[in-house]
Amino acid sequence: MSSRRISKKDKVRWQVERERFQLEQHRPPAPYRVFTPEQVLPGVLRKIGLEQPLWERILARDWETLVGAQVARHSRPGRIQNKILYVFVANSVWLVELRRFAEQAMLQNLQARFGRERIKGIRLQLDPEGEVRSRK
Repeated sequence: MSSRRISKKDKVRWQVERERFQLEQHRPPAPYRVFTPEQVLPGVLRKIGLEQPLWERILARDWETLVGAQVARHSRPGRIQNKILYVFVANSVWLVELRRFAEQAMLQNLQARFGRERIKGIRLQLDPEGEVRSRK
């Protein structure tokens, strides 16, 4: 039974239905609720263990929008560990540039999009696999 209060009108209606249909329940059933996919899907994905891969895919897809075209050409999102997002950078020149001028803005944009509870911080490092290639 939900914790919401039942109005006097609903109590009277329930008593009428209870007598009419000879129901043995003393309390009305919980109200019927309609859920949208946006309300249900995150919980289902979390239960089956697919929330993190989906979130990482969304992050990769929206990377350019989140950090800007120039930064996206020289970086890519990496792993997420203990709510720290590792950002892989193409070369040491860009690593220094981003640390000095863009790290805080990147974090603010990511937190605005995904929430502070999901990303507590970012750590910039050189791309270990060399996948980020500076594109002009």
